[in-house]
Amino acid sequence: MSDQVVVEQERRGAAGALGRLGVLVAVFVAAGAGAGVVWERLWDAPGGLTYQGQWYLEPAGPDVSFEGVALFVLIAFPLGLVLAALAGLRRGHEVVTLVGVLAGASLASVVMYAVGSALGPADPQALAAAAPDYTPLSGSLALTAPDLDREPWLSTALVAFPAGAMAGLVGTYLLGSRGL
Repeated sequence: MSDQVVVEQERRGAAGALGRLGVLVAVFVAAGAGAGVVWERLWDAPGGLTYQGQWYLEPAGPDVSFEGVALFVLIAFPLGLVLAALAGLRRGHEVVTLVGVLAGASLASVVMYAVGSALGPADPQALAAAAPDYTPLSGSLALTAPDLDREPWLSTALVAFPAGAMAGLVGTYLLGSRGL
């Protein structure tokens, strides 16, 4: 083969790899946005009351505040698993696929949280500061307990999407072409 043909094949391979990377990231981010909408629609906002400028869950308890986190994981993990398994079915550029799936799933997790929390009710702690005592307010959609000192997005639940994606991709690569 001539040098020109080899250079042309390498250029096509690199363009195909970058295209695949872009498509994977775009698909994961779009799926994350859709999952955020689903997360918000399925979630039941916990109720609470204001007292002395603070908002308190009513009834209080970890099971009430954990519902949003559990629902996030129950949506994100299987979605990441399925999307990555589908991405892994197409062979070639496995390293690019791995990077694209991991980057896309990580971004999708953040987008899912951003969309879901933006569609949900406002932060009740901020609203409680100006509300009279015993005003009922709905809780906000967050990945942590609604405590005053907690960041609403700082949670290990954000790794559910990438963890599911890596499990799906590894499963596809290990079992996809050879079967069990």
